Formats: sequence, structure tokens, C-alpha cells
Amino acid sequence: MKIILNGKIKKVGAKSKTLGELMTLLKFDLEKTLVSLNGDVVEKKKFSKTNLSDGDKVDVFSFVGGG
Repeated sequence: MKIILNGKIKKVGAKSKTLGELMTLLKFDLEKTLVSLNGDVVEKKKFSKTNLSDGDKVDVFSFVGGG
């Protein structure tokens, strides 16, 4: 399956059927991450129940503190 991750085409295998599995595979820090799927923000508690489909657009935003 191919998705568009942060503007780039990425091929993901069978281990990434849900958004939660994708985030785990890519080792994102979920405490500091906001994810949008096809333009809609997905709540963290719904990651494991949100299925991915071929051609989905996933945007991951990581927050960095500073001053």
C-alpha cells in the first residue's frame, strides 16, 4: 500500500493497517504529535481504530518546545 506521508509517497507494508500501527512503526513521539488523515485531525485515542487505505494523505506534526 502507498500513502502520502508529509507530502512524500511512502510504501507501507501489511504491519501498518491502522494509523496507530503506522505511528508505532515510524517511532513518532505520540505525546508531542498531531496527525491529520486526508485533511481531518485524528484524536490519539482513535489511532488504533483508524484504518489506512491506499492513497491516504497523512500529515504528522511534531511539537517542539523552546523559548
